[in-house]
Amino acid sequence: MNFQEENDKLMNNMVERLFYHAWRNPTDDIYANFRGLEIILNYWCNLGCQYCYVNRYGEKTPRGHEGLYASEIWSDKEKCLKNLDILLDWIVENGFSPKIELFSGEMFSQEIGFEVVEKCINKLADTEFKGSLVIPTNVTFILSDELTKKVDALIEKSFNKNIPIFLSASFDGKLIERNRPFKHTIEDISYDNRIAKWKYKPNMPDPRDDAYYDKVFQFAKKHEFGFHPMVYSETIHLWKENFLWFQKMFEKYEIPWSQIYLLEVRNPEWSEKQIKEFGKFIEFLVKWSWIKCGSNFKNFSEFMFQGKGFNILNGPLSSIGRGLGCGYQTALYPRLGDLSLVSCHRTSYPPFVLGKFKVEDDKITGIKSQNFEHMVASLSFDATTQPYCEQCTINVLCNHGCLGAQMETTGDPFTPIPSVCKLEHEKISALIRAYKRLGIFQRILGKINPDKTEAFKYMEKLINSE
Repeated sequence: MNFQEENDKLMNNMVERLFYHAWRNPTDDIYANFRGLEIILNYWCNLGCQYCYVNRYGEKTPRGHEGLYASEIWSDKEKCLKNLDILLDWIVENGFSPKIELFSGEMFSQEIGFEVVEKCINKLADTEFKGSLVIPTNVTFILSDELTKKVDALIEKSFNKNIPIFLSASFDGKLIERNRPFKHTIEDISYDNRIAKWKYKPNMPDPRDDAYYDKVFQFAKKHEFGFHPMVYSETIHLWKENFLWFQKMFEKYEIPWSQIYLLEVRNPEWSEKQIKEFGKFIEFLVKWSWIKCGSNFKNFSEFMFQGKGFNILNGPLSSIGRGLGCGYQTALYPRLGDLSLVSCHRTSYPPFVLGKFKVEDDKITGIKSQNFEHMVASLSFDATTQPYCEQCTINVLCNHGCLGAQMETTGDPFTPIPSVCKLEHEKISALIRAYKRLGIFQRILGKINPDKTEAFKYMEKLINSE
């Protein structure tokens, strides 16, 4: 057996014992961290968000290497759809029920996006599949009545077929839209009619007006999906007001006030001033949530732990049973262009392609390894062991950096970005200040594991000594 054959056997064995077992046994909690399958369509999007890695590095990385969508693999529509057929048939034939996420730049700004979703519903309906489809979206389809009706019909069909679609709104809010300008116009469309024909043209006012926002929240109420805004350095000073705008809209449309998942953008450009402003926002969130919970510790505790504390407040308190808080270690990530497996959608640059599904007679027969060593490193990686992190005071409390952002910034996915380290230190310090001002710091410590308790206590001493 040669080196390639050995690595192929090892990779197939690892995937079988972790992911395939979890997909065959979706109720086996021992394998709860391996239930995901994120199918990557492409990286084309109608927005050019300032902080977005695709917008920044789609064509080339900071070091001049091939970017995320430079490859021709994304341009063959029929091949993508054919590969999706092969992948879905394989799921059904093996009795797999993974948690499927359909990833793209923006699924509903592309004709192929609708075809992909329709195909998933049709292929998985009336089978043993017991999962669902999660689709991130920037919700700009709401600008088109025609597209809104198409998305609405797909969601209704998915529930009727017992393959429910759940949308995740990558939507930053009215005050933050400056971070998310439109990129494609009618004149820019050249991807074989893949991009839906938007009525937005250059130099027109942003079409996302108050009527648009009302339609977004009406749609969210109807289909019970949540919002996933990104807290970015450039507009951090607007986030208190923006958060209150979200809450006003939640109240208007009778959406639960906790239905928002906040995540700080862990790119390198955070300045000292912006980091301090971020700390103030964290303190504001804690105090606002405390008051919203009736200044009652039991209610507040339930929100922070069971309710996940807007995500951004919960991370330092919770234990997840894996080395990273994101989905990096929880899923396989096949891309439809060539059925290659990548580390995740953010780290799918050429050096980090792990392997590729073998296909014979339109059937998946195994995986050919390409970078098995990186797969082992990725799945076994514990962020607390990174350079800088190993001896860090907050290593068990920290959200840690994004491996894709770290690769783009330092050239190494496993080397942290110093400015992000400062950001996370400020986050923990802000939480401690907020808990102490509310008089609940010790009670919070009583609900978390001992390692986290000791880390919080040590950070409190450092803050008191300043």
